[in-house]
Amino acid sequence: MKVIINIATHGNERIGKRVVKELEKNSLDKKLIIQVANEKAFKLGKRFIDQDLNRSFPGKKNGNYEQRIAYKILPKIKSADVVVDIHSTTSESKDALIVTKLNEETLNCIKAIQPKNVLIMKSTENNALISMAKIGLAFEYGKDDDKITIRKTTMGIKRLLNYLKIIDYKFHSKNKKINFFEIIDTVPRPKGYKLIKKVKNYKIIKRNNNYAINKNKKLIAEDDFYPILFGEKNYKDIFGFKGKKYSVKS
Repeated sequence: MKVIINIATHGNERIGKRVVKELEKNSLDKKLIIQVANEKAFKLGKRFIDQDLNRSFPGKKNGNYEQRIAYKILPKIKSADVVVDIHSTTSESKDALIVTKLNEETLNCIKAIQPKNVLIMKSTENNALISMAKIGLAFEYGKDDDKITIRKTTMGIKRLLNYLKIIDYKFHSKNKKINFFEIIDTVPRPKGYKLIKKVKNYKIIKRNNNYAINKNKKLIAEDDFYPILFGEKNYKDIFGFKGKKYSVKS
């Protein structure tokens, strides 16, 4: 069983290093590989050098900086049984485990981790780091320097590693309900518009309801959707993503 813990896909996200430091307090199997994906961006504290590494796969041998990194690490990612990618987020969309495909093996890993929310993002299944893996799991549990985020991320990974027999760890908590959402589209962010205060991640926005405003102008939902990864600072051109509830057989 070959497992990769990947950190610094985005160089300005420091949480991965903090989580790894917590994991190293346990006796880790040599089959567990810690990978710093974008070391240069990490050292500079920048999200990326030329382009988002997490949208650069499968990469190019003679491409820009991130494309060359993607091309270089792709064989390692493909050779692993499980790849865990650790992220943080500036949105209030906490406790999210992201996958690009949902097969039986991936679902078993999810049940071991017990996240609060699972986001199935098929739109990135051809260029995201986890999409290149046999089983790819991205942790996006909260803000970068938040102690609770670090603790929850570490605990989720420990549960996974225990399930994969990489570490021996005893858990006493009961299985929690997991909410599954399929990402179906982006939500554009017209210039000058801001989200209204009642819009919350994972709380449904009903058709014909207002969700953003620019002075006296309103944006009205054309259909029901769940706001996912919504926030004012997350993205330049979109508020976030449209989600719908996804039913998973127990």
